[in-house]
Amino acid sequence: MAKFLTPDKIRTEYGLEIREKILPDGSAYKPNRLLLHRKPEYVTIHNTADINEAPGTNDAEQYARATHNGAMGGVSVHYYIDETDCWQLLSEYEMGYHAADGNTGPGNGTSIAIEIIMDGSGSKEDTEAEDRGALLAAILLHRHGLTIDRLKTHRDWYPKKYCPAYILPHWDKFRLKVMDYKDAIEHPGDVDRDGKVTTKDARLTLRAAIGLENLKRVQRVAADVNRNNKVDVDDAHLILQKCIGRKDG
Repeated sequence: MAKFLTPDKIRTEYGLEIREKILPDGSAYKPNRLLLHRKPEYVTIHNTADINEAPGTNDAEQYARATHNGAMGGVSVHYYIDETDCWQLLSEYEMGYHAADGNTGPGNGTSIAIEIIMDGSGSKEDTEAEDRGALLAAILLHRHGLTIDRLKTHRDWYPKKYCPAYILPHWDKFRLKVMDYKDAIEHPGDVDRDGKVTTKDARLTLRAAIGLENLKRVQRVAADVNRNNKVDVDDAHLILQKCIGRKDG
């Protein structure tokens, strides 16, 4: 039976669970360098092919484990994400090998790499992996104060590589999805995504909190005003306060 990777840390950001297993310093499977300007300046989207995972695990864990075991041919990325799991293998401030431009190129040297695991079939699993990847991209852009023009494809750095192969045909749509998630993170409360916070948003949040409404992921991000990674009655109360201009209970 395969020995699965055990995360050193698990954190949840905006409802997305992330398992950390950072490649150790000195590892032969990463550059062991900080990003060129000591901070992320771009987020780069890749596609990695879906694989037949072993029983009891998933694609993201298998790719993360393969990286730790040196079986990825020298490739190292910051995040692998599929329809169920997300693994972080590099600090967001260190360089990976993912853009085919060496130690001094802007792809490897200035960007955080996300590998979204898909097979291009348009299946429910593909759609879910892509949606989760869009949320992760938005989280990273927000955390590092980056605008949407800092979202790049692998092909932007290395034109010979048609990557992310399954997302490039609808890149503009994916980009809009990332923008929507980023807006939900930065302007919480607009649950119906109409550009303003109203009592309708408070009602939707309350209904979701008591199990009467199923919100889309981006709506859940917007509804979680208190940022406790769930939609609850307190969120509805906070949104209502915002609507009527009150700052206290």
